[in-house]
Amino acid sequence: MAPLTTRLVVLCLLVFPFIAAAAPYPVPATPVTPAAPAQLQPRQAPAASKRMGKRKVKKSAPMAKKDYSSFLCPGGSVACPVHVGDITPATVTSLQSSLDTLADWFKVGFECMELDTELNSCGGCLALGQGQDCSLIENAKATGCEDGHCQVYSCFDGYVVASDRQSCVKRGTATPATPVTAIGMDEQLVLR
Repeated sequence: MAPLTTRLVVLCLLVFPFIAAAAPYPVPATPVTPAAPAQLQPRQAPAASKRMGKRKVKKSAPMAKKDYSSFLCPGGSVACPVHVGDITPATVTSLQSSLDTLADWFKVGFECMELDTELNSCGGCLALGQGQDCSLIENAKATGCEDGHCQVYSCFDGYVVASDRQSCVKRGTATPATPVTAIGMDEQLVLR
């Protein structure tokens, strides 16, 4: 076995230079050393804007209270706090200052109203000192709320609807309102 090993060693020594010559890349004659890293320089922060020192602080207006109606009531309706007892400027102020959060609305209680048509809270929430209760108009028999304003449709005996349709006046003391009818005075509806 020794002669076989010797022959293999001799064969490798003869073939190795040819294999090295056929290599696809050249073998460098001198070893390459990496370049020394460049000296790092400390970096300075950019200067602040010249306006920075002259900037005025804006005074912000106090935040308006959040309207929770969209959370509490369906579209078109407004949440009005439920009032108990007489409404005075003091109770209105107290109630307004106590409604800061959604939880406060649930503590106080509320009802959803359409203020353009609500007879008992026409044009605004009574508990907040706004609007009018159309059912309390003196001497009015039939009232309603249209576009956030009270309208009187008829009055008790001895009174007529005022020309502005918002109150009743004593008969003969003012010009009464023109009656509202679906058909003019000259025309008559013929039913067959």
